[in-house]
Amino acid sequence: MAKKTKRKSKGAALADIAASLGSLLGKAEKQWRAWQGPRDAAVKAVTDVRDRASALLSEIGSQVEAVVDKPSKKDKKKDKKSKKDRVSKKDRKAKKDEKAKAEAIATKTEKKTKKKSKADDKKAARKATSKKRTKVRSAETMLASAVEPVDAPDGNETTEA
Repeated sequence: MAKKTKRKSKGAALADIAASLGSLLGKAEKQWRAWQGPRDAAVKAVTDVRDRASALLSEIGSQVEAVVDKPSKKDKKKDKKSKKDRVSKKDRKAKKDEKAKAEAIATKTEKKTKKKSKADDKKAARKATSKKRTKVRSAETMLASAVEPVDAPDGNETTEA
């Protein structure tokens, strides 16, 4: 037995398709609007975080560079290439050797000076001691000559001044 299908008119079939398509598009738009608000809020929040982090990093970078005062690697390379009158190793070593010799000579001279001043101090101390002894001896001599023993009538010696 053959099935009988109802045939709709062409206009009715197009209307059904249009209605289905309209409801499908309506549902899609509704979902899009439901997701659009939170999506925009999330994008705004992430963008704000990114911008703030970028600003802080650039601020920290400039502060660190100012504190360290260290040129960038590119600047260092340029400086190395542009320094044609750099001091060679031999020149640095020669300069270092000269400095060491000068220090050695200065040290020797200083030691000699100290030794000589010590000797002079000892000599002056001996001379001062000698002068004191001489003064004491001459004072003793003067006292001895000024005071002569005199015989007393009772037989005891006395001294007169």
